Amino acid sequence: MLYIPHEKLSIEWINNEEGFLLNVPWLSMEIEVTEKDKLWIKDAIEKLHKAPLNENTQRFIKDLKDYPISYIKPRSQEEFTNQDLQNAHPHSVDTSTPKSFIETANIHFEEILSKDLPSQWAWDWEKIINKARIEGTDFYDPLSFVTYLICYRLEWESTTWSGQDGLGQLLEGFLKEDEERFFQAIGWITRQSWYVTTESCDCLRAAFGYFPKAKDLIEHFIADEAGHYKFMEQVFSDLNLDKEDFQVGTATKWLLAAHKRMAVISPIAFSAMINMFEAAYYEGQDPISRVILKSSKPYAARGFDLHYKINQEHRHCDMPVVLAQRLAPQPREHLELTLGIFELTLHFLDQMEMRLDQLIKF
Repeated sequence: MLYIPHEKLSIEWINNEEGFLLNVPWLSMEIEVTEKDKLWIKDAIEKLHKAPLNENTQRFIKDLKDYPISYIKPRSQEEFTNQDLQNAHPHSVDTSTPKSFIETANIHFEEILSKDLPSQWAWDWEKIINKARIEGTDFYDPLSFVTYLICYRLEWESTTWSGQDGLGQLLEGFLKEDEERFFQAIGWITRQSWYVTTESCDCLRAAFGYFPKAKDLIEHFIADEAGHYKFMEQVFSDLNLDKEDFQVGTATKWLLAAHKRMAVISPIAFSAMINMFEAAYYEGQDPISRVILKSSKPYAARGFDLHYKINQEHRHCDMPVVLAQRLAPQPREHLELTLGIFELTLHFLDQMEMRLDQLIKF
């Protein structure tokens, strides 16, 4: 496979060229460079965007492929030949507007979400779809689509309340002003995580019939995920809170209902949606744990830490791409379906988190 650097990836040499600063809107890293590697890395960086298929540039990107800073170049039609891959089947979802999407997707929709339903799509669907076009065909490479979509999501989130660490700042504010209110907020967040980890395995199993080419991968993932709700129950215990005192948010319910529905109508939408449940890349520490550790009950971070550690060590962030490798070239209608479910769901979740201070009872 060949990789294309994201168009907003930039590299700047620092410290007298002892290293470089890598930047995309959602990630910044300082990376040291040894003297013996400097020559080929300089060549790679010089050709990063003007000649991305250059051997050194490909080597450079592949060395950093654990981070979402690139996407997979669309393969040729011939590269799919003689592979036992999952085909897509027609669906009946009208993706022309958010309203028509809701009306035809057959996903349980609580009326309270209507106030957050946008009147039209805001994402640049053409840009995303065109990144995956298989040359000379009307089909699209699922790997190119999923890897670029993950980057697009991260870029979009960098402009939102959640992506700009609005949740983290709100929690920090609660912690400084009223620790009991902070613990209530953590309880609400934990309840959402408990619901997700309780329901996710059923959503995954729902894909067995429609995505049999990946049944072994899905079964392995289910085995990895089973019982993770117990980590969240540990948090409730450590904070001396009752999970039944906290409601599951309507956007959280939509997220799980949408994933279960995609499992039975669209393998690519189902695969891509796993990105919403797992980190796109792993930092040194779970972001919720990081705030809890500053409180008077730092031990309550254990549940989040254990959950994060397993996901990190088992590279759960790679699952959307791993599953997409079992997919045949995709028709445009399934890319549009995936974009609709992504844009709507992430919008609902962002709006819900913004209202966290209104959702907790205290």
